[in-house]
Amino acid sequence: MAILTIYHSNAGEFLTAADAKSRTKKHRQEKEKQGYKPGEYNQAEFFGANRINKLLAREGCVGIRVYYGKRWEDDQENPTAEGVGRLKSRLILVGVRADGSDIFEDTTGLKDGGDSSALGNGMPCPQHCAP
Repeated sequence: MAILTIYHSNAGEFLTAADAKSRTKKHRQEKEKQGYKPGEYNQAEFFGANRINKLLAREGCVGIRVYYGKRWEDDQENPTAEGVGRLKSRLILVGVRADGSDIFEDTTGLKDGGDSSALGNGMPCPQHCAP
């Protein structure tokens, strides 16, 4: 019996521009219904191709999983201490193996803690939105 692999390099679907714009518009509308004003929440984050390619180049990587996370930030997106500033939604990108497991580097014994296992701190929109 063949084993069905759901984690592969062709997972996901391309969207039409109209569908993508409709989905992002609905997200903004929902945030407004929740009482947020434009600029008070992240709509997107930009990550550079070199950083994404580094994740994809990890041994056994078939794709990227995007996690939702939060961190405390000031108005310029700089990290702050717990409870200081605003708790902002941020994206975390992690390489994924064909078995569905996240690829995290084992940094045990490394003086500098390794080269990081996940990609985060992208350039947030609305501060850095498409023109």
